[in-house]
Amino acid sequence: MNDIDIDSDALRQGLAWGAIGFGAVAAAAPRVFTSVYGLADSGELRVMTRLWGSRTAALGLVLLGAEGEESRRLSRLAVGMNLADALVIAGAGPDVHRRSRVLGSLTSAAFAAAYGVLLSN
Repeated sequence: MNDIDIDSDALRQGLAWGAIGFGAVAAAAPRVFTSVYGLADSGELRVMTRLWGSRTAALGLVLLGAEGEESRRLSRLAVGMNLADALVIAGAGPDVHRRSRVLGSLTSAAFAAAYGVLLSN
């Protein structure tokens, strides 16, 4: 049994809105997103950032309306996607700025952990 009382519905809603907001910024304003993460701006990177953002926002939108087992399946998917993102960026070579690797891996790991907390309730 958990020692911390967590409102699972509020956590799910918060994660969904967080994913929607985070993804929307990446999709609509990729230069803002890449600037925060210290990434060099390029057309190719903006396209990839938009793709990542649309995926993240879509997951949030679907999670927003999910309940029960559907919510659990989506949360497991989100844990896997965020862990994969964290590992990819953390393992990027020296051609990716350290700030980008650290912030990217911490952000994705935090989302994975939050979805994991949701699954544990």
